[in-house]
Amino acid sequence: MRYVPSRRARRLLGLDHDRPFQPPRRTLTAAAVTAAAGGVALLLGSIAAGAIVACYTVLGLRMRRRARADRQRGRLRADALDLLAAAAAELRAGAPSRTLLLPDEEIDRQVHAARRLADGTGAPLADLLERLEAQCRAADRADATATAQAAGTQLTAILLAGLPVGGIGLGYLIGVDPLAILLHTPLGVGCALAAVLLQTAGLAWAQRLAKGAGAPAPGRAARRRLRRLRLRRRQQPASTRTRWLLALAAGAGTCLIIARPAGLGVGALAATGTWLLLGRQEPTAVRLEREQAVGELPWAADLVAAALRAGVPLDAAVLAVAAALPGPLATRLRRIGRSLRLGATPVEAWQHLSDLPMAARLTAAVERSSASGTALAGALHRCADDLRADAGFRRQATAQRNAVLVVLPLGLCFLPAFVLAGLVPVVLAVLGEVL
Repeated sequence: MRYVPSRRARRLLGLDHDRPFQPPRRTLTAAAVTAAAGGVALLLGSIAAGAIVACYTVLGLRMRRRARADRQRGRLRADALDLLAAAAAELRAGAPSRTLLLPDEEIDRQVHAARRLADGTGAPLADLLERLEAQCRAADRADATATAQAAGTQLTAILLAGLPVGGIGLGYLIGVDPLAILLHTPLGVGCALAAVLLQTAGLAWAQRLAKGAGAPAPGRAARRRLRRLRLRRRQQPASTRTRWLLALAAGAGTCLIIARPAGLGVGALAATGTWLLLGRQEPTAVRLEREQAVGELPWAADLVAAALRAGVPLDAAVLAVAAALPGPLATRLRRIGRSLRLGATPVEAWQHLSDLPMAARLTAAVERSSASGTALAGALHRCADDLRADAGFRRQATAQRNAVLVVLPLGLCFLPAFVLAGLVPVVLAVLGEVL
């Protein structure tokens, strides 16, 4: 693939001196939002109206940018799969192996792992690439189905966000001016700002439900979040500052709500309970590491099976996959390979995967193969297929469940916002006309 430098890279390298200066997109967006908010504020004579317009404009632009980024990722993934299919066909035709730079990060990482394994063990690279392509396309179809099922959740949230506009329009139909109450009285401004906060929370909640349905495999999302964590190389005790702050906040809030002297005792109990509850929570880094290992498990099973088909012993195959596939799962595979090489039984060695919720089927297949002498490579391929199919079914089930859970932001966010911004101004305006 031909590498095209980004605009920032071309400017830093001095390749576009003749290109006219263009302000950053964020600057243009901020200027447009400020201009729109200021115009509405001057037109309606209310600073609150400008703030509301700015908030909804920013929300709309964020949703549009995320949709555009999702479409761009989909196009890059489709291009990567097409390049992967072409590379597998060239290998089948006898062409020499060449280095691939794929636009999709996850596929590119898996392809490089397959290449390192093939170079180290002699496993057929074309079979691995064809299998990877087929499995990625199957996963994309499952994601597309889940995303289509989750589209109703997003559309419902957007329609519910427009309910206050209908209430205000109804007020004008009956001959009152609800905007005068909503934007020019302290009670109306408070209702408007509260409605904006509720609708923002409702839209974010609904979008989270929709994203949870069509999300990629756990490893991809977990890896992106792991990069944002500052993980130390040495094991150090976790900081307790956050636990102290939350415990003190819970105790202080309880003391403010409950009158003294009973509030002091209840606040101390609330602070102690919060401290103990937070202490039992699993650290974020440990949870994200386990999610990444679960996401890499099917491809690791395929790589081990390919090495076994090439005639490599099980311990050497597991160690070769651990060297080819970096990440949290490689550490567990390295422990398994070393345990097998030191003479441990397969049942004892594969217990290093016991903390992964989806590894029980893989461990059971290895135990059956060691007990009965059946071929392990085919069993590993079947386990990998089952793990990917289970992941697709879980995403579809999540989409169907989230379509029902959308009633939560409906009842807790959108309906109260409609009452505050769509009914309260109309009622107050009618009362002002009558009285």
